[in-house]
Amino acid sequence: MTIKELHTLLEKLVKQPKESEWVEFKLNYHSDEEIGKCLSALSNGACLHNQPCGYLVFGVKDATQTIEGTTFKAKSAKRGNEELENWLAQRLNPRIDFRVYEFDYNDKHISLYVIPAAHN
Repeated sequence: MTIKELHTLLEKLVKQPKESEWVEFKLNYHSDEEIGKCLSALSNGACLHNQPCGYLVFGVKDATQTIEGTTFKAKSAKRGNEELENWLAQRLNPRIDFRVYEFDYNDKHISLYVIPAAHN
């Protein structure tokens, strides 16, 4: 995705009436396990709501859906000596082919997980 596409997607997501089974907002990182659980739940939620993908967005306050930025850097985060992205991909069962994007939106850092909907 291009930066413009990521900005457009973020703007679309924060315009949702609220978080849902396929969109989750976090201001900052909590735990590796929580991310794994969210990825699985969002994949299932997207399937149930006929959405192509679910989204886990770091840098958005969930109560107000305001874009505030995050200190969490999903692409460089580690679990021990392993990249968090690989650690999650290896442990999710069934496997989820999620994508991770990092970008700045109005000088505010955003980490975005894009999770394809489950197939069944």
